[in-house]
Amino acid sequence: MNLRSRRGVALVLVLWIVVILAGVSAGVVRAARTSTGIAVNARANTIARAAAESGIEAIVAAIEDTLTRFEDGDDRKAWLNAIALQSAPDSFQLGEGRFQVAVVDVSARLDVNAATQSNLQTFFSQFTDPAGAAAIANAIRQRIDSGNSSDPGASFRPRSATLIRSLDELSARRLVPEAILSRAAQYLTVDGDGAINARTASDTVLVAASGELRDEPSRLLLISRGWVSGHPLTCEIQAVYAIAGNRLVFSHWRERSL
Repeated sequence: MNLRSRRGVALVLVLWIVVILAGVSAGVVRAARTSTGIAVNARANTIARAAAESGIEAIVAAIEDTLTRFEDGDDRKAWLNAIALQSAPDSFQLGEGRFQVAVVDVSARLDVNAATQSNLQTFFSQFTDPAGAAAIANAIRQRIDSGNSSDPGASFRPRSATLIRSLDELSARRLVPEAILSRAAQYLTVDGDGAINARTASDTVLVAASGELRDEPSRLLLISRGWVSGHPLTCEIQAVYAIAGNRLVFSHWRERSL
């Protein structure tokens, strides 16, 4: 092989090596970008969750501080009954994170888990025909009561295991048609204790109410959303508290990424 041929072969080899190295470099760059993206998202999620949790702690402290300042029972009741209107509309800065909070008077809604089949049927009859309302009420109660078998040979399942944990379950488990739930959801809750606040509940709720009627809320749902400015990820925490005197007693919470 002459010198010119050898040079031609060497050139081809060099070109192939360049192509291979370019492909490897591109793969390394993509992997680095992916790793960086994952790290950025993980960091944003951590900060967002911390901000959301701080929002819950802040609103609990603010509510308890306000309750201790009331000397008159009527003023306290008036403030509690208007608490959903007093939620902070603005967001608050916390380091790199921000949070925004809201308060829901759970007692102003009909509790799906506490309502009887008759109460549920009465409620849903405001959104559909009697047969449809009866079917919905029956489906919900069967779902909730499915763990309460009287058969001593049946496997044990605690009642709490069959409670509806979120309103989304009503649609996801096909207990309530989505079109009906979209209109009824604003009057329902899964976070109550069976008591109804007669001062704040709508006629839609009161017509189907059962159990104790109160003149102030017995439970509050605190909602806090946290995020990092400029990042799309948002963490939402929903925490339920019972009102005991001037204190809020934690019941349970849910969290999700938006």
